Amino acid sequence: MKTILVKDLFSSAFSESKAVILREEIQKMLSQEDSVVLDFTGITKYTTLFFNFSTGFFVSILGPEEYDRKIQVRGLSDLGESTYRSSYENAIEKYSPEMHEEILNIIGNPQD
Repeated sequence: MKTILVKDLFSSAFSESKAVILREEIQKMLSQEDSVVLDFTGITKYTTLFFNFSTGFFVSILGPEEYDRKIQVRGLSDLGESTYRSSYENAIEKYSPEMHEEILNIIGNPQD
């Protein structure tokens, strides 16, 4: 299990562009490791948008059970925890096995 120190990437978890950076780092780690820890220590600004495009993406790709097994989040402030939980619960609520298959198909065949 490897840890990504989010503050080494940026100082706030605020935008879609930063979420994509984190998402790429998570993807790299998951291709090398079975699981990853996202450490948000030192980050004080968060948006739901950020979590939707970073961690929420992996809930949709992996499914909730595999996500929970592979990705751990720590070091969030109370605001960060609340914002993350809102995004996480929304991603789980919208998750369905059918949509999961469709998303994997789109990712696997972007030209279609």
